[in-house]
Amino acid sequence: MNKIKIEVPEGIRFLSDWEDFKLSNFPNKCIINKQIPGCGFTEYCIRSNENIILCSPRKLLLKNKWDQHKGEVYLVVNEMDKDPEVDKDISKEQKNQSLQQSVEENNIGNISGLSRRIETFQKLYSEIESYMIHCHSSFRPMKILVTYDSYHIVVDILNKLGCFDKFYTVIDEFQSILHDARFKSNTELAFLDILQQRSHFALFVSATPMIDDYLEMLDEFKDLPYYELDWYTADQTRVIKPSLKVLTMKSVGTKAKEIIDSYLSSNFDSILVIRNGVSTRVINKEAVLYVNSVNHILSIIKKCNLTPEQCNILCSDTEENKKKIKKKLGKGFEIGKVPLEGEPHKMFTFCTRTVYLGADFYSLCAKSYIFSDSNSDCLAVDIEEDLPQILGRQRLFENPWKNQATFYYRVTADYKKMSIEDFQNIINNKRKSTEELINIYTNTTDDSSKLTLAKNYLKVANSYNYKDDYVAVNKTSDEHGNIILKPVLNNLVMVNEIRAFKIQQIDYADRFAVFSTIHNKLTKDDIINREAYDFLEEYNSLTEARKKLILLCESKLSKEAIEIVLNQIPDSDYIKSYYTLLGPDRLKALGYKRNNIEKELGIVTFSVELLYDSIYSSFKEGDKLSLANIKSKLDYLYKSINYQSTPKASDINNFFEIKKCKITMEDKRRVDGYELLKSKERELRSELKHTN
Repeated sequence: MNKIKIEVPEGIRFLSDWEDFKLSNFPNKCIINKQIPGCGFTEYCIRSNENIILCSPRKLLLKNKWDQHKGEVYLVVNEMDKDPEVDKDISKEQKNQSLQQSVEENNIGNISGLSRRIETFQKLYSEIESYMIHCHSSFRPMKILVTYDSYHIVVDILNKLGCFDKFYTVIDEFQSILHDARFKSNTELAFLDILQQRSHFALFVSATPMIDDYLEMLDEFKDLPYYELDWYTADQTRVIKPSLKVLTMKSVGTKAKEIIDSYLSSNFDSILVIRNGVSTRVINKEAVLYVNSVNHILSIIKKCNLTPEQCNILCSDTEENKKKIKKKLGKGFEIGKVPLEGEPHKMFTFCTRTVYLGADFYSLCAKSYIFSDSNSDCLAVDIEEDLPQILGRQRLFENPWKNQATFYYRVTADYKKMSIEDFQNIINNKRKSTEELINIYTNTTDDSSKLTLAKNYLKVANSYNYKDDYVAVNKTSDEHGNIILKPVLNNLVMVNEIRAFKIQQIDYADRFAVFSTIHNKLTKDDIINREAYDFLEEYNSLTEARKKLILLCESKLSKEAIEIVLNQIPDSDYIKSYYTLLGPDRLKALGYKRNNIEKELGIVTFSVELLYDSIYSSFKEGDKLSLANIKSKLDYLYKSINYQSTPKASDINNFFEIKKCKITMEDKRRVDGYELLKSKERELRSELKHTN
């Protein structure tokens, strides 16, 4: 894409401080990559002298902004506008439709549904008209906060009032149009259609926009001018790289409980900082845990016996989530809200994806913990887009852990692996089914039958989240307010599935892939991470344990880089255990030989790799040995590594290609033996690697 850089002048920390920054400086429709969360773009929209419609994907975020600016802005409250269930597991079939879906389908074209829409429109019309009169009388610009879902109502109202052309439309966190496509794609498609057909001005804004590949796949974005705010060139100190500790985990529940138990036991970290010229100790008594699953959050709370006073649950405000919380946790627990600046925070704040975008936390002492399990659709954190957003949630510079987080992850398990070819076949089959279903609708001539088909397509899309096809149903209104349904190909959902495949099968393919993705996205210029990145690339290319040990012990890595490297190696890996238990000097003294190391540690366990190490250190190609000699050496090796097997000379055939020969003994006797021709080490270790 043709990207245009705009250098932010030195001395500007927030966009509201930049006098020359105006929305009128941009084309009527374009993309703005603001580059860093927390640069004050939303605050600029609220405080500027321009009339602005600020569109957000989340009601919670708008409510948070409205709470901070009561009396200055108008918040569109539409009871028919429901929060998307962005924290549910869409991989599981929805056998029963949600209450929201049932109401939506039953209201299509009937008198009750039409009556509710008219009543909502009239209520909002009256409120917006009153707000406009108030702004005019006080000589203030108009600021309307609205979700993507209700934007069409605002457009209709402002057009009736004859002033829509006086407003700038800003679409905040526009990447969520793609991310939410699996949950409410009909709404997203309708929103994009209105922005294209009826909005004279549409500014798509994000600090983490869709990556270029996805933008190019979507007709609505691929030809838009693309602007990047450059905060780095004029003042490098404005771009603070996050301090992210990256660790593996066995499961979300186990690791979260471990963290919570530590806080409950008052095992708090602390740090000395200078505040107002005085040395002050800050104690970390608050934890924000990002877990994109309400079910997981409720299980964690119950397992840890937390009380309502100890935890704040921030998730989609849906009836289903309310029922889950009440059923699982009982009285006192409810969906919470983001505390305003100065308000108290609870010890534990649990956040689903609802909070990833734009929520402002003003804690003075909270640490952030992020959990990602690529084996679950709902629990996988998008490293390129979700992670930078989460790292920007803590707003107060007084919080010494503002720019830090610990990221726990699980790589994609073998049972979840899928080849690109198999994935492409799934896409192709779903596209074919989509074409067939749309053709059936198009070739049906009876209007009543067409409506029945469209309703059924809508029901399937809502109930099964595009499991078998990409048929969406666009909803428009005629001049009488009646809903018109038309099935279409939902390209948003298809591109979103491509994105999900990349996350699971590429970004989380293994530990190295995770670290590489994080490094390339978040810390490209960081020397320490560059060291660790290069080291891990070499380390992961090695197949022999001894060579890995030598590389780890004899590397010239800095202490910080070594710590990063060790964090990418799970505790179950014996190479890491050897290093942490004995240290590089002792390992070198032991010749990096596993049997020597295990003797040093008093370990009498057996592994196939240890067997290979022992065999190939004692036998070499070209050796000519008697059968008795081979058996004697094998007997010693088997016992030294605790290999429970009775040695036979013929065992050597498992490790070398052999040829029978005669061996002359010291007493001149000629006995049977084997000549070791070619080692099978490479094949055996390759097979072992694939097995593991």
